[in-house]
Order: sequence, then structure tokens, then C-alpha cells
Amino acid sequence: MEKTKGHKRIIVGTLLLALVVLSWVLIQSGREVVTRLDEYQVARTEYSELREQLTIPFPAGAPNNESNEIDEAEAEGIDFDALREINPNVVGWLVVPGTDISYPIVQGTDNSWYLHHTFRNERNGSGAIFLDYRNRADFTDWHNLVHGHNMRDGSMFAPLHGWSGDAFIIHAPDGTWTFEVFNRQTVGATDEVYQLRDVDGEGQIVTLSTCVTGRVHLRYIVQGRASES
Repeated sequence: MEKTKGHKRIIVGTLLLALVVLSWVLIQSGREVVTRLDEYQVARTEYSELREQLTIPFPAGAPNNESNEIDEAEAEGIDFDALREINPNVVGWLVVPGTDISYPIVQGTDNSWYLHHTFRNERNGSGAIFLDYRNRADFTDWHNLVHGHNMRDGSMFAPLHGWSGDAFIIHAPDGTWTFEVFNRQTVGATDEVYQLRDVDGEGQIVTLSTCVTGRVHLRYIVQGRASES
């Protein structure tokens, strides 16, 4: 009889312990979700304010816009001096017509900082859109690699997945380039595209790179070849 009672107490104790652990896990998970949602909102607000302050509209063809043409006049609204006052690491502004992608491009001394910091250098999981640290800041390399997160809230480079547009543009302090898309594909995270090899005669190229949800060893890229406007 005592053995039976003891066995029941062990079972009850185990169940209570499991309940406590489960409750702790749920609380922690809930906190993480709230934190992530808060980061999403903070990042969205920051980039939205930047567009408003610099009178930069969403790209032509974005949701609620019937046009899908590149509007070169947008360049007139980009005050790079004002952007440099906020972050001297700014090197350009990327616009992808037909999406909500309209972001400043920064460049750090490595490829880690802007994975977890916004344009204003605030710690945030949304990060920033950034040019690979190995590239020249003026986009004059043969191959220029631009990184951005595939955020679950649909921000940053998430819209690249499923985007079927023909071109994207980069406004820089010294000019504006239109990049005609010639390749879209999923590649490995260590694919040769990330080696930034120079190949004579191929023309100036920009590769937009982002993650693939649930596939940590894969990346999705969109590549365009430039003609200066």
C-alpha cells in the first residue's frame, strides 16, 4: 500500500514538474514573440520615418500602385547629406518596383554588424540592407553583393521571394543605376556567387541576397546587370 502511495506521489510530482517546465517554456516563448513583434514595429517605423523625412515614396508598382515602371525622379528626393548625418556608412538607396522594398543601403567593416542593427545603428533583428564589406562603396566593382533579411513580417528582402519584376534601381551619391534582372535562383550559403570574383567584359552586376525560410544553408538571389541612367 505504501509503495502504491509512493508511486502515485512520484507520478504527481513528475507531472507537476513537467507542468512547471512547460509553463516556463510557454512564458519564455511568449516573451520572445512579443520582443520580435516589437522589433518588427520599431524597424518598420524607423524606415518609414526615413522615407517621410527625405520625401522618398515607395517604389512605383508597390501595393496600391497600379504602375510598375521605375521612376527615376525618386532620386531627387534622396538627400544623401541628410542620410550621412544619421549614418555616415550610407552608400545608396535601393528600390525594387512592385514591392515595398525602398531602403537605404549601408556598408560596415564586416558583414555582421548590420545583420542585427538598423540604419540608425539600433540593435534590432530586422537589421539593415547592406553592401558586402569587400565591395567598393561606389558600386564600381564588377560584382556587388547586397544583403538583407527575409523577415517573417514581409519586410526587408522578404518580397524578393515571388517577385517577378524586370529590374531594380540603386540611387547612389554619384549616380543612379538601373539593373536589368537576368537571374533568379536558390543557391547554397557558400555558393561561388559569394566569392565576388571579377570577370572582365560581363558588365556591372548587383546580386541581392536573402535567406530561405527554414533552410539555413540556402540563400535566394536576384541578379541584375546595370546601365547608368
